[in-house]
Amino acid sequence: MIFQIRSSFFDKYVKPSRPVLFRGAAKKIPSFNNFRNDTYLKENYGDWKVDAEKGKKENRKQPAIKMSFGKFLKKYQKKDMYLVSDLHKNSPMIAEAYIPRPLLCDDFLKRIDSCIMWFSSGGTKSVLHTDSFENLNCLFDGSKELIMGHKKHGTILGVEEEGSFSKVDVDSVDMHKYPDLTRVPWHIAKMEAGDCFYIPIKWAHYVKSSSSRNLAVNFWWQHMLDFPNREECKEQIKKEKDFEPFATRRKLEPEENKRSRFISGFDGEVQPITPDRFYDSVFSHMRIKRNETDNIFAQIDQDNDGLIWFKNLYNVNLEVLKPMLDLMDVIEKQEEADEEEGQKRQRDEL
Repeated sequence: MIFQIRSSFFDKYVKPSRPVLFRGAAKKIPSFNNFRNDTYLKENYGDWKVDAEKGKKENRKQPAIKMSFGKFLKKYQKKDMYLVSDLHKNSPMIAEAYIPRPLLCDDFLKRIDSCIMWFSSGGTKSVLHTDSFENLNCLFDGSKELIMGHKKHGTILGVEEEGSFSKVDVDSVDMHKYPDLTRVPWHIAKMEAGDCFYIPIKWAHYVKSSSSRNLAVNFWWQHMLDFPNREECKEQIKKEKDFEPFATRRKLEPEENKRSRFISGFDGEVQPITPDRFYDSVFSHMRIKRNETDNIFAQIDQDNDGLIWFKNLYNVNLEVLKPMLDLMDVIEKQEEADEEEGQKRQRDEL
């Protein structure tokens, strides 16, 4: 399948949480052959400092090892190593990263969180996990098999939280210990070099790569409940190709990430939203008074009809949402501190 235009991609796949394979799409990326050539990569990016992991079976408790890209390229065919590095952060290889057509709208671009390279000599295995972001993965070399479970089965799989992973041993699944796995209808996707695959947020997936050289690049972006600026996107469509350089199109705005996390609290809500639902959905468990949320609601509800839509939340001036975003930061930091304290107590008890 060739790439869809941006709004179609959102409506057909992102909004209904439906994976889709774009067969052969990545072969049109200008740097496709460069990523398949170790000599080229070493000569041009050998000094780049990368993160590599020992072993090819994912272990999330194992810290990454820092080394030069040149050193990795020299060792990876002989050692059990796996490179997992963000091209978004201080990488010269950002010049070789191209954003696929479905994401070439400002609504997507300013919410792209990271661009990750996954590189090994093959034979890697992930844990069964979910992502905290929407995911579009493009494969440059080798093949991959993905075994996936719909997000509605997250509780059964023990991965209902975004970014969480199962303790299931993917090499030897203990069905006595995890009998509920038989209740899940599994989906299998097979990627070949040149394919791009959309993995919706919260879908559980296990990824196994072929035994040969394997290199993929994926984009993670913040989940959106709606596509807020369709007309502006249509204008952008007229000017762009199937792929555009990420280096010149990056628009990541940290405050927009906060906005997206805040709006995700309304996931499951039916539009339009009333003042009562606005408060109950997100704020009823926070230290914020109803009259404060009513005041914020009124600023978002610019036509004064007592209703707001998701697009209003995405487009309202961030200063209007700032009191809630600041409170959200405080709550998240407290939760992180509480979790760290709990882990410390467990270590002390041992």
